[in-house]
Amino acid sequence: MIRKLISALLAGTLCVLPVLPAGAAGETPPAAQEEQAADPTAVTVRKMGMRAVRAAVEEGSPTAQVLRKTAASMDPGSISGATGGSSEAEALQGLIESMTAAMEKSGNPEDSLYKTYEAQIKVLQIQLEGLQQSASSAMQGMTALLQLEDAAYQLRRQADNVAGQLAQTAQTLLITIQSLQYNKAQIERQIAALDRTIAVAEVQLSIGTISQLQMDTYHNQRDNLARSLETLDVQCENLGSSIALLCGFDAGTVVMPSRISLVYAADLREMSYEDDLAEAKANSFSIWQQRNELRQAQNVYDEDIPATGLSVQSARDALEAEQQAVESSFATIFQTVKDSQAALSAAQTAEQQAELDFHTSEVQYSRGMISRLEYQQAQDTLENAKLAVEMAQLNLTSAYNQYDWAKQGVMSTAAASAQ
Repeated sequence: MIRKLISALLAGTLCVLPVLPAGAAGETPPAAQEEQAADPTAVTVRKMGMRAVRAAVEEGSPTAQVLRKTAASMDPGSISGATGGSSEAEALQGLIESMTAAMEKSGNPEDSLYKTYEAQIKVLQIQLEGLQQSASSAMQGMTALLQLEDAAYQLRRQADNVAGQLAQTAQTLLITIQSLQYNKAQIERQIAALDRTIAVAEVQLSIGTISQLQMDTYHNQRDNLARSLETLDVQCENLGSSIALLCGFDAGTVVMPSRISLVYAADLREMSYEDDLAEAKANSFSIWQQRNELRQAQNVYDEDIPATGLSVQSARDALEAEQQAVESSFATIFQTVKDSQAALSAAQTAEQQAELDFHTSEVQYSRGMISRLEYQQAQDTLENAKLAVEMAQLNLTSAYNQYDWAKQGVMSTAAASAQ
């Protein structure tokens, strides 16, 4: 689900220019500017936490800003003010042309931003036709303007939802980077252990107790682990660049996690499935969207036109399907939090056992009962157990973050994806 969301939203973001100047996210010292000028490949690393990333995306996301500016331009007062008293029809025609050009620049018709433009262009075309057909009727013209206001409100809701989706995606990427850094620490420990093994194997090779093939196998394993570290570094930098792009920073910026706050026990205790589900449904953008479709279908319903009745029933069915999809998705997210809690508890138990085993190894090593290599292996086991607890805590943080977003109405559902 996250990969699909990332690919769709990043593609939409790439089609617009960043609205923040290069220095808006923080002034770069003169020395750093000279260094970057000398090295065009140099990047600026920004350490950010979950809240900072969310605030940066919601305020600086180019995609959300484009949608909000478009909604503002659709306001009847803005249209009349910008056109200096020219007709609303002319203003609408100009807006349709500009939005069509922006839609074409967005590229792939499957991208979320492209579809948003396409939907709003259709709304504007309907309003334009209404204005053209009712030019002699002040009442009908007023109705058309009210419909235009409604369309602008819909686009503002869309912009807020897109900003939320982008912020959620950026936070997920930030957590992913932290997870990859944990993997790096684990691999580095494996390399250190392998180096110790290789040192012993060199002695064994010199006295003929192991073959050269075995020694080559150890070296190949180490080379593979070293390449894995390089791959993880590249992945972290790519993800950091993606976060910077979502925040509206310049192309030379990479965002890396600072300290990711863990979930408080009080937050977990306050989880209530029924109450939180009701909050999620009340805030759900997809449910609001389907309810809005039903309202529009009911507005044009005519009992003498069977097709309008079918449209109302279809919209009502779509609303019911989306409500069920939201309930299903929320239940999955809720259960993921509970599963993550159980996994953390298991990891903490394993850490406690590893701690006991290591203390036993300390005593055995001090008495000469085990070798230094065996003692170091027990030490590695304990460190890996501690790292497993940190990773389990991060997974719980990620699961709860998704849960918190779901309560705010930001989540993906099967029904919404199918449309």
